[in-house]
Amino acid sequence: MKLLLLLTTSFPYDNGEEFLLNEINYISGYDRVLICPCNLKPDSAVTKKLPDFISCVPLRTAPLAKSAYAGLLLKPFVQKELFTMMKTGVFTTEKAHEMLFFMKRAYEIYAALSKLSELSGADDVTIYSYWLYDAAAAGALLAADLRRQGKKVKQVSRAHRFDLYSEFAKLNYLPMREFLLSRVDRVLPCSASGAEYLQKQYLRYAEKIAPAFLGTADHGEKHGSRGEELHIVSCSFIAPVKRLHLIVQALEQADFPILWTHIGSGPLRGEIEEMASKLPDCVRTEWKGQMDNAAIMDYYRGNDLSAFVNVSASEGIPVSIMEVSSFGVPVIATDVGGTREAVCSGENGYLLPPDFLPQELMSRLRELKELSDEDYSRLCRNARRIWAEKFSAQKNYQNFYKEISQ
Repeated sequence: MKLLLLLTTSFPYDNGEEFLLNEINYISGYDRVLICPCNLKPDSAVTKKLPDFISCVPLRTAPLAKSAYAGLLLKPFVQKELFTMMKTGVFTTEKAHEMLFFMKRAYEIYAALSKLSELSGADDVTIYSYWLYDAAAAGALLAADLRRQGKKVKQVSRAHRFDLYSEFAKLNYLPMREFLLSRVDRVLPCSASGAEYLQKQYLRYAEKIAPAFLGTADHGEKHGSRGEELHIVSCSFIAPVKRLHLIVQALEQADFPILWTHIGSGPLRGEIEEMASKLPDCVRTEWKGQMDNAAIMDYYRGNDLSAFVNVSASEGIPVSIMEVSSFGVPVIATDVGGTREAVCSGENGYLLPPDFLPQELMSRLRELKELSDEDYSRLCRNARRIWAEKFSAQKNYQNFYKEISQ
């Protein structure tokens, strides 16, 4: 039996990892598909419906005792990590503790995975971790076990943002990178810039690293629109990294009618709404709060949108941009992470410098408003075209599963 073991954080439970909803319908090449959410909470609840051909086994991991830390220090790959940290001068007790906690958690996940009854009947197993983090480390431990049992095993892992860029991580450190990259057969960042970043850091593993774009479903052709009011939309968690205060500061300079719709909620929602309540009379705001993906797509389909705005300080490659581009809506976004792979300045929108000033965003909004109908229509057509060429779920995921199942 050929088995695909997909390791997620919580999908199909709780919120998050929504992008997998686009992907799982294209899984092919396996006799059985098993999704294992690895980091569930005691009150986690199923929130997504899976296709009939996919089974889900929620992992209920048992925490290891604190004494497990001593055992971890005897592992050669843990000793190697500590030696490398000291040799390169980055060792701190905080980083050592972070690494040991990471491996302790990996062993907890591994212990739960080892008990899966479905593994006994499989002679060909693909372990696919959605994140290059603790579940991927657990998958590497499991893969070694299965190979010792004579099974054919391949391990692949995606990588996105928090699990890829060490400078944005806690303590500027991502644990056990060498361990993961030496054992995982294919590492597939969601952007070309992410793949290049990892290849430069780990030259000896460059050949096993390659970009694998995510993709979004086709909800039908549409076209951006400019009425009397320029309708801009943003869609994100309201957290510091998303920098929504910069949109507010840009709109403070508005002297023409603008409607700003934000989709999403988060810890800074009250603060941002309070800031926005003082915007000029020509600016209206609409706070949609948390919406599921289907509701967001319905909103895009049913409303006239002029532009999408993303001013994050850090990104992998934003799926939110892929989604809105499929509706032919131009995008204004910061040039961070892999965003430039989705937004070509002057072609389907505009890129802002990572540390842009609010007046630069306002200038781009005014430019968008004043474009001729022909030039604005060209941006909209290109938004849809670039999406179809690079971010179609059907094309990207069919190719992805063809590659990993062979």
